[in-house]
Amino acid sequence: MKRYPIFFGMLFLLISVFACYDENNSFGKNWTDTAFRNIMVDTCTISITSTTIDSVETNGKGISLAGCYTHPLWGTFSAATYLPYTTPNYATDADESVRLDSVVLAMGYNSYSIGDTTQPLRFHIHRLLERVIANENNYIYNNASFRYDPTPLASYTFVPNSREESRIEIRLPDEFGLDMLERLHTRDGSVEGDNFQDYFKGLVIVPDESCQSVLSFAVNDTSSVIVLRYGIENQDDSHIECTITPDTDTQFYHIEQDRSGTLLADFPSKNIEVGSSELDNRGLLFGGIGWYSTLSFPHLNNILQLGKQVSIESAYLKIYPEPGTWTEYNPLPDSLYLYIVDENNVVTDAVTDYLGEEVQHATLMKDPSIVGNNYYYFDITTFMQEELGAFGMYKHSLRLVFNDESYTQSLQNLTFKDQTEEKSVNLQLTFKVYESY
Repeated sequence: MKRYPIFFGMLFLLISVFACYDENNSFGKNWTDTAFRNIMVDTCTISITSTTIDSVETNGKGISLAGCYTHPLWGTFSAATYLPYTTPNYATDADESVRLDSVVLAMGYNSYSIGDTTQPLRFHIHRLLERVIANENNYIYNNASFRYDPTPLASYTFVPNSREESRIEIRLPDEFGLDMLERLHTRDGSVEGDNFQDYFKGLVIVPDESCQSVLSFAVNDTSSVIVLRYGIENQDDSHIECTITPDTDTQFYHIEQDRSGTLLADFPSKNIEVGSSELDNRGLLFGGIGWYSTLSFPHLNNILQLGKQVSIESAYLKIYPEPGTWTEYNPLPDSLYLYIVDENNVVTDAVTDYLGEEVQHATLMKDPSIVGNNYYYFDITTFMQEELGAFGMYKHSLRLVFNDESYTQSLQNLTFKDQTEEKSVNLQLTFKVYESY
């Protein structure tokens, strides 16, 4: 069976034609008379498309985002928080005479931030002019907005990184507090029951254009609350607080992106599908505005022509973040996820762990000694085995995403290069070629 010259001739012809084979790989330097050969390639073509969804639901998350952040590639992002409030419980007897001490907006820090938190952050607090109302599905999206008074009630500047307390208190005008206290104390009909949301529709926290970071704050019964501090007349030691809590169902945050001067400047603001070649050979994930990437393998079936029978033994996907697109103020995501999508980009399944029970997530593998040597790692063997031989409507792709929390509660992001550079996205594929049955 002297078939080796014929086999080598076919093999080098296929190498020149098909993109899923690496001409530099070695596979069995010492030939033996076996019926199969193991081959490893790491240049299988991966097509990358980045997509942004129409909108992201940001209401009812129990957090607020406020501030501005400028990404080196993708523009400036600003987040403003809308805070409607519920009817307060006011218990002081109407026969008493009361005096206002102060009224504040008290906000407790959450753990998330992005941007340079060593620089001053300035917020403007505005009064809403219309009620915040969710849609028929009880959602409010990141692109929603409601009218508010252009003149702020108050402004507040602080340095996030120097904070010693677990929350900030923003003093609001006494006139605002006096009017609310008087209405509550006299049991005015305008602040009873549902009428309260018509009298006081809520607040909006708008970042100043000078901001260089975005912070997250909790929204619950003790944070993002308005606190009326008052006392009883002629009682110097009387200190009473009335806490007005946010409506945690309809509070939301609005996010805008200024793409001027970026690769995205000429694209529409939503429902975009753009290939990596149009983003200077990049893929993109971005929370808050809903970017994710789709990976497909258009030439995978070419390996079927290398023998009478071909089977995939292993497939490992590595994704290298692009250096310069992340910093200590914009850290890399801890993990990524892969879902399987059909020809209509509809999710049909998830890439699971080796037991097939849980969605597989790739954690960040860090190498602090070498810049650019951080990567995420997936085992996609089962997916590639099932995909081999599929054509047309039966072919699938992989959707690379963050978890839901990252998309709806942060501006977490990841930028990676396609296969035009060494440290980019890479598929290590090992397959077995049978020469005869």
